[in-house]
Amino acid sequence: MSFMALLRVLAAFAVGLGLAASTASAQEPLREEPGFLRAQIDGRTARLETLIVRPDGASGRLPLALITHGKAPGSGKMSELRAASYAGIARDLARRGWIAAVVVRRGFGQSDGPYSSEGASCGLPNMVQRFENEAKELAAALKALGERPDVDPDRIIALGESAGGAALMALAQRKPPGLKAVINLAGGLDLGDCVEQGRDALVATVRQWPWKDTLPQLWVYAGNDELFPPALVDRMRAAALDRGGDVRLIALPEVTPRGHAVMQNNRARFVWLPEMDTSLRAWKLPTLPIGRPQTEFERLGLSGRASVFEGYFSAPGEKAMAVSRTGKSFSYWYGTKDLETARQNALSECSKKAKDCTVAFENDRAGGAP
Repeated sequence: MSFMALLRVLAAFAVGLGLAASTASAQEPLREEPGFLRAQIDGRTARLETLIVRPDGASGRLPLALITHGKAPGSGKMSELRAASYAGIARDLARRGWIAAVVVRRGFGQSDGPYSSEGASCGLPNMVQRFENEAKELAAALKALGERPDVDPDRIIALGESAGGAALMALAQRKPPGLKAVINLAGGLDLGDCVEQGRDALVATVRQWPWKDTLPQLWVYAGNDELFPPALVDRMRAAALDRGGDVRLIALPEVTPRGHAVMQNNRARFVWLPEMDTSLRAWKLPTLPIGRPQTEFERLGLSGRASVFEGYFSAPGEKAMAVSRTGKSFSYWYGTKDLETARQNALSECSKKAKDCTVAFENDRAGGAP
């Protein structure tokens, strides 16, 4: 489905915009483990705030998806960051069969300090060392996570936003064992007081990395990103491609209210999650079964709009779908703070067209289908 078609879907279906983290419903077949990861960094043990979300009841070793955050302006905002804020995207990965691990880097949230601020200032706009320091932390986190008995250390991806996305670009250059691909969501570093100088430094950093024979990357940026606009992203990607990089770019249309917030914004995730699924299949990594939407569509006896129906399965949670047997129609609602809200909103929308609506899906689980 094209981006414009996906946006038409957004207009046709009501969308919940709640972004706050919430505890998964007791019915949700996921297990969440908040806590701390002990990683060896520079010869010392660092406690990193972590949230693990995995499919409940899954056996054997599962692929690992590391998720990391951006950099909020000011030390106060940095200390307020919590791994639980990224529970939504972690659940989206867990529903695709991954162990999702949100890792808070040093100096942020409840993780040990200090924050590595070496380099990258208006006086010294060289970002190489800054990104390398954070890549080193993330490589240590991957090593520690890979020692879990339920993790497959040979099947790892990493997702990061803003400064975390840039740190993952640097991590990909290191090619740590088991890491297969990187998903960079609006990645970069904004120097604030010297915008153009900072943008030039960001392009120079990308150009300095080796790239050839490194890992494939999926980049996602919005057309109205206030920090990294399309012209800058094009320069960055050209620098990577010119050096032999494997970079697929998803250029989103305008994302409101902030173009930079593509990782957490549910409207944006509705568009880029299916693109991530496409890349995961190309990389021969697990994701949603490609044939399930058509199978379920036929099982429910629905008619028309099959492509719209498919959008539900890749959409971000919390989500629910209501179906009318007599009307052979459906409505769904996604991106809410809890399943009950999604369920009630889906039923309300469906009941505008038919009187026999029942809940057919809660997140990815069939339940109550007619």
